[in-house]
Amino acid sequence: MLTRHGGRLQNEVSSITCSQEVVICQNFGGDMVKHSGVFLLFLALGFVFQSVKTRLPPEEIEALKTIARAINKTNWDFSVDPCSQELSWVTPNALVGYENSVWCNNCSNDGSVCHVTSIVLKSQNLVGMLPPEMAKLPFLQEIDLTRNYIYGSIPKEWAVLPLVNFSLLGNRISGQIPSWIGNFTNLRNLVLEANQLMGSLPEQLGHLNSLELFQLLSNFFSGELPDTFANLTKLKYFLIRSNNFNGKISQFIQNWTQLLRLDLQASGLQGPIPSGLSRLKKLDDLRISDIVGNSGFPQLQGIEQLQYLTLRNCGISGVIPKFMDNFVNLKRLDLSFNKLSGSISTTFQNLLHTNVMFLTGNNLSGPVPDWMLLSKNNMCDYLSKLCIIVGDFFDICNEVLKIFPYSRSLLGNCTLITTCSGYAFLGLICF
Repeated sequence: MLTRHGGRLQNEVSSITCSQEVVICQNFGGDMVKHSGVFLLFLALGFVFQSVKTRLPPEEIEALKTIARAINKTNWDFSVDPCSQELSWVTPNALVGYENSVWCNNCSNDGSVCHVTSIVLKSQNLVGMLPPEMAKLPFLQEIDLTRNYIYGSIPKEWAVLPLVNFSLLGNRISGQIPSWIGNFTNLRNLVLEANQLMGSLPEQLGHLNSLELFQLLSNFFSGELPDTFANLTKLKYFLIRSNNFNGKISQFIQNWTQLLRLDLQASGLQGPIPSGLSRLKKLDDLRISDIVGNSGFPQLQGIEQLQYLTLRNCGISGVIPKFMDNFVNLKRLDLSFNKLSGSISTTFQNLLHTNVMFLTGNNLSGPVPDWMLLSKNNMCDYLSKLCIIVGDFFDICNEVLKIFPYSRSLLGNCTLITTCSGYAFLGLICF
């Protein structure tokens, strides 16, 4: 019952009985209004939607909102459940290189409560500092912010995360790799390529016993590789090209018997190339370049399964060894800018799958073998160099060579046959 007291309306509690037929009773402007069961249905649906929203704990919802603000992620739709795989949270069939996904797992038995386990935001032009609030997602196993404009150092708050996959490739991350990353004992992939990181690698990284991918290319790292890295026996990919390391290439690399790819190009490390590389029976991609020191041709017998071999500017002298004839799976071979001498003879005649071969900048002599005729191979280097070797007439029909328009001026006195079917390219012939 409503009474007016002191010029104001005052509600007095009264007993209002609603029938078993669902009816909502309200006081509104002094009138009793009855709403039908239809309104209750909408209200009930609202409660259902509200329960869906809270499938993530409230603190994880707030963490996602803070993360979104920190990196300018503007299209997460918080009016729906982040675990729903709705388009703003998971984008299927995206363009190559682009990825947008937030995944949940570790759900309760009834599925009412889940947790964020993966955040992958690739190539989205995100800008901002790495958010410490990632640490408020205690079940987060994957962070991948590849190819954005994220800057700052790696937050110390992240030390508590159970990370398995961690990629900040192609951003502007600075500072040093923190030693506490060595506590990520379940970490399998560490990708920090193309950033502005510097300093020595902490020895604690040698505690990452589950690590398979170690990718630090194109940074400013210095110092020697820690001896503890000998423990990384599950490594499949060790890629540290384009850095400022020093010291010799470590012998402990021979412990990495699961290794598939080793890239030390322009890493700053010094020779000689370890003889123990021949123990890496699964290796199919070996790339070493620009190392200081002189040595003979490395002992690579036993790893004839190699498909890619680069030993460029490594101070290698002597003749090309006969065992290279056994590398029948090679697709690309680069021995350029060494001190190799002698003739090519028949050393490479079994390399039928080799698409690209670089022998530039050595002291090789003698005739070009018949099996190396240009019409049968895909070679590359400046054509003028070839003219010096083979005379003033050659045939590049059936070649697959890149076009270099300026190379026509390098032909010298060579005569070019152009009456081929398809294209006759001016390009690189690697001698």
